[in-house]
Amino acid sequence: MTEPTTEPIYVPALPARRSALAAYGGLTPDVRGAVAPLWTVPPPGRDPDATVLGDHLRRALADIAQVQGGRPAWVDTCHVEGGPQAFEVGPPPLRPVTGTERAAWQQVACAEAAAAGGSGLGVRVRAARADADERWVEGVSRLLHRIAFARCPLDLLLDLGRVVDGADHPALHRALHVLDLLVPLHPWRSVVVLAGSFPRVHPEGYGSPLTETGRADRDLRDLLRHTIGGQRPQPLYGDYGAHDPASADRVSDTGDDPFRGALRYTTTRTFLVGEIRADGPGHHLSVRAQAREIVDTADFRGAAYSLGDRWLQACADGSGPPGTGHPDAWICAGHLQHLTHVARELRRNP
Repeated sequence: MTEPTTEPIYVPALPARRSALAAYGGLTPDVRGAVAPLWTVPPPGRDPDATVLGDHLRRALADIAQVQGGRPAWVDTCHVEGGPQAFEVGPPPLRPVTGTERAAWQQVACAEAAAAGGSGLGVRVRAARADADERWVEGVSRLLHRIAFARCPLDLLLDLGRVVDGADHPALHRALHVLDLLVPLHPWRSVVVLAGSFPRVHPEGYGSPLTETGRADRDLRDLLRHTIGGQRPQPLYGDYGAHDPASADRVSDTGDDPFRGALRYTTTRTFLVGEIRADGPGHHLSVRAQAREIVDTADFRGAAYSLGDRWLQACADGSGPPGTGHPDAWICAGHLQHLTHVARELRRNP
C-alpha cells in the first residue's frame, strides 16, 4: 500500500525503545504519513564505557532507520554522545538534533552531518522553566552563527517539557514568550512546540478502576492556535505520546517507571490510566479487568480504530494468561492508539 506524501502535521517526542518503535511501525499508512517523530536515544546504563556507548547508539540508529523506512524524523543522541571521535548520526532523511546546551563540537558535527545528508537539522530548545530572557536569544544566536556554514534547513523544536493545567495558563505564556524571542532569529523551515502532560507519578486520587488526568498539552495547542490566529504561521503540534516527558531520559521504560504496570488510553481531553498489580496469582485477571474498564467507557473508539484499540479489545474479551501482555506491550498499545488519535484529530482540525 502506497503511503500518502502529505507533509507531517504531528511531532511526537518518543524514546527509541522497543515499545515506541513498534508503535510507530504499527501505524496505518495514512497515519504514519502525518507523523514525524523526534526520537531520543535513551541512556544505555550507568557509566558505560566507550564500546558499550557506541554499540548502543549504532543499534538504536539502525532500529530508527528501519522503522522510519525512508520517512523523515529527528534523532536526538544527547544521552549517548561520547565525544567528537564517536559521534554518529543516522542516514538521511533522519535529521540530527543539536541545542544551545550542547558542546561546540557537537553543534558543528551535527551541522556537518546535516550538510552532508541534505535533510536539515533540528535545534531543540528546552524551555521547561519560565525564565527565558535575552540570554536565550544570545545563546541561540551564537549557535546559529556557529552552524551557518552548513547552509541547511533548520527546524526549531521548542520543548516545554511537562505542562499542567492552570487558571492563568502558564505554559501558554511561556510558549508565546519564547516563540516571540526565537522565531525572528532565523527563517526556520518549521517550528514545533512540544509539551507533555501524561503523569510522571500517580495522579491524586489514583485508584481502581481508572484514573482520569487532563491533557494540558492538548489544551495548550488550542490556546496557541486561538492566540496566534493569523498573525503568523501556526507551530506544529508535538507531545510525548502516551508517556511522561522524562521517559527518554531513563535507562529503562519500565524498571523505574511508576506506571510500568498500567494500561493507558487517550480520550479527547484526558488520559485514562489503569494500574495493574504486580505479577502473582490472578495477575492476568487484573490486566483483563482493566482492559474491560477501558473498552466499556464511552470514549473507547472501537477495535477497528488502531492496533492499540484492537489489542485492548482482544485483551478485554480473552480468557486465561495468554494475550494479557507485559509492561512493554501495554506501553506500545498506549502509544499506538494515542498517535493514531492525535494524528487523525489534527487532520480534522488543523
